[in-house]
Amino acid sequence: MDIKEYIKENLPRTVRYQPTDEGPLFAMPKPFTVPCADGMFQEMYYWDSYFTNIGLIDDGNIEQAKNNVENLASMVERFGFVLNGSRQEFLNNSQPPFLSQMTREVYEVTLDLEWLARIYPSIVKEYSFWITERICDNGLCRYDVQMPMPEWQIKRGRDLLVERLGYTPDLDDYALARGLISVGESGWDITPRFSYRTYDYTPVDLNSLIYSMEINLAYFAELLHKPDDKETWQRYASERADTMRKYLLDDDGIFYDYDLKHGKRHTLFNAACFYPLYFGLATSDEAAALVRKLGEIEAEWGILSCVESDVRGNFQWGYPNGWPPMQQMVVGALLRYGYQTDAYRIAEKYVNLVEMCFEQTGNLWEKYNVVEGNSNATSEYGTPAMLGWTWGIYRHFLKLLGRE
Repeated sequence: MDIKEYIKENLPRTVRYQPTDEGPLFAMPKPFTVPCADGMFQEMYYWDSYFTNIGLIDDGNIEQAKNNVENLASMVERFGFVLNGSRQEFLNNSQPPFLSQMTREVYEVTLDLEWLARIYPSIVKEYSFWITERICDNGLCRYDVQMPMPEWQIKRGRDLLVERLGYTPDLDDYALARGLISVGESGWDITPRFSYRTYDYTPVDLNSLIYSMEINLAYFAELLHKPDDKETWQRYASERADTMRKYLLDDDGIFYDYDLKHGKRHTLFNAACFYPLYFGLATSDEAAALVRKLGEIEAEWGILSCVESDVRGNFQWGYPNGWPPMQQMVVGALLRYGYQTDAYRIAEKYVNLVEMCFEQTGNLWEKYNVVEGNSNATSEYGTPAMLGWTWGIYRHFLKLLGRE
């Protein structure tokens, strides 16, 4: 079986329908896409769904892409925010907020204003969550945890970190658990970016996403004939861009995560630095500065999560791992600013890696070792066979490269 036959046979197996709560799993009103056909990750996950939707849209499966958006919006209406995943254990954390971008990409295919009008209030409600529950004194947002944390989460935090990192940072049980849950909210669980204190950082990727929410809501407000709302969202976006430049933009022209505790930027170069380009926040000079550093994060088989770091621990969101979402964020960022040659080269690397590993293993994988060119990736829980975002970005890059 070749890779396209494998995808055609197995992709339908990643769709579930569960209209009522069942045990620890929450109901979703529409059929939803899960990351894996079987085994791990059998609930709906937040930011996984964005990258899967990219593939669904390119594949012409607009109905399922719409379903995924509507399911995420239903979580906002029920819980006040989109859960990390549709399971009880995720009641106190979200994930990177891609709902507004998912909505925009579906709308720009369907041009269905009635549908957009139904989703718009949920995006406004999600925005309110991030700027109230996750706002910091510097005006930017952070990843964190909904309080109070259950006692079982506090108690298991230390054991999980020992298991995942190989040692325990010098923090108390409460701080360890808060760090573990908040890094899960970032999606980068676990990474050297945040020094085990994710809640002490205002990250470049999150604040770029909040900026994108403001830009998208202004766009939606114009379409829905809400001129006052449009003006408000545009003002918020402009103010956020200014604040991000004040705190996140370093002397080298790169946006980095800001460490609130120590009052300085954490200049570990990583793939999230490309988010301001992906969402059009960066100037052309800022984009050029980032492209000059591209070689530091581009390996033989794709984009690294981070450059090599001396932070102690085993990090699946670190060197030498490359994750499908970050291939998309970097390629999309480069394309937006006209760096087509670089974008196509990276897309080609990812497509070739996925196809080569499929020939060797008969599977698509959650993440890859982009230095060695295999699925031998540093991992906390193994490297599950996955369609989800791995297929979604593979499908998208095939279209980009004219290899459909």
